[in-house]
Amino acid sequence: MSSPISHPTDFPDRFSPMLVKELRQGMRAKTFIAVFLSLQIFLAVMLFSAGAASTSEHVGSVVSSIIFTLFSIAVLVVQPLRGTGALSSEVKGNTIDMMVLTRLSAWRIVMGKWVALVSQSALLFSTIIPYLILRYFFGGMNLVAEMVFLVVVFLTSMALTAVTVGLSGCHSVIIRSLIPIFGLPIGMWMLLMVSLSSRLMGSSDFMEAFNLDSTESRVGVSVYLASIIYVGGNFLSLGASLIAPAAENHSWLRRLIAMVLLALVFLVGFHPDVEDEVVVLIVAVVSLPAVIIAFTDSSLLVSTVCAPFTRRGLLGRGLGWLMYPSWASGILAGLAISLLALVSMVVHMQFRGNNFDEEELVALFAIFGGFLFPAVWQVFLFKGEGQRIAHYLMLLVGSFILAAVLTGLSDSMDSGAFLWVFAWHPLAFLAMLEEKSMPDSFMLAAVFVLDLVLILILLIKVFKEMAAAKPVIEESLSNPPEGA
Repeated sequence: MSSPISHPTDFPDRFSPMLVKELRQGMRAKTFIAVFLSLQIFLAVMLFSAGAASTSEHVGSVVSSIIFTLFSIAVLVVQPLRGTGALSSEVKGNTIDMMVLTRLSAWRIVMGKWVALVSQSALLFSTIIPYLILRYFFGGMNLVAEMVFLVVVFLTSMALTAVTVGLSGCHSVIIRSLIPIFGLPIGMWMLLMVSLSSRLMGSSDFMEAFNLDSTESRVGVSVYLASIIYVGGNFLSLGASLIAPAAENHSWLRRLIAMVLLALVFLVGFHPDVEDEVVVLIVAVVSLPAVIIAFTDSSLLVSTVCAPFTRRGLLGRGLGWLMYPSWASGILAGLAISLLALVSMVVHMQFRGNNFDEEELVALFAIFGGFLFPAVWQVFLFKGEGQRIAHYLMLLVGSFILAAVLTGLSDSMDSGAFLWVFAWHPLAFLAMLEEKSMPDSFMLAAVFVLDLVLILILLIKVFKEMAAAKPVIEESLSNPPEGA
């Protein structure tokens, strides 16, 4: 008797168990089903309505606008927001510990959550292809630009989903919800506009920036895509760090990549064709996520993490204090990354003959100090180990709100002398620049001294943490890992 023909009824065994679990649950979720059906219904109804009501000259642009708008809402808003509870649901259900006890590492857990959501977004992307074919027959289609734009939207969705999944491991509901809802769309839009600024200037058609028919277009799109890939990868690594046991070190690779990229930017910046705006943008994109995450790393330092570094001698021990996932190591790494970023920008500007003036240096040191300030406050407010990122981000957002309020008050008053009452906060110097109540050289000296004081406070606490960690370092030397 012949054996019955077997049909595939499940996912292949080579798929990650976490990915299979999330795909099964995600495809059955009411949110995904509602988005999927709504997208098809709205596209079908509105496309044919637009085709019947519009003139032949405008029907193509109307159809494109409908497709881009509905698809963007689905993959840039709804899908990323579904990732805000990806890891927190596992933490609340006390299932993370059971997953870690299996062969699933923290990184595979996070990747499974992310790939499942991205796969669902890819399904939505594939379903709009028939509508794109229909739009082609209306005529007037800029094929390359519109296809590139759709791919950019999908890749942006992947990056936004990576950020929300990474932040979902945070205990704070405010951080994992409000930042994705309000901060991320604004940040991604500003990044896109800055990346394509040279191409958009003097152009009335937004799609022309995606034609890839010029060096400005190709460079702008490439810089934007590289930036969102880097940012998304950083936050996926952050999510793994938030749920990982102390024996896993997810920080070293993240910091090493940031330092290598900044060193490459320093070298590439000497090329005459590289614009100043591109260098500043890349330095900011590379350094800011790396510094924020480094300043908030807070894992317990254990000997198994130290051993790969300490067994390589004195140089390895020194390098380890830039790569350990502990808070003290994170502060040192964040300061090193910040120094590389500042050197890259200053040297690049001097090479071009466009040196920073005193006002620009005040703003630069004020912003640098603004990122140091929350870390310093955590020295006094945050006791013990645990997640520091929620406290840091709330203090950081509060600092920028304070700077905005001070700027508004100084504009509405005749004198800005009261701003010196807030001179203990570096961002207050941004408001002082608007008032010009003091010479720029005086403000530069003041903000520079303030930054040095903040760094000194951090380093004192770091040296105390390093002294307290001496027994752990000695244990790693006496008990090296197997195979060393």
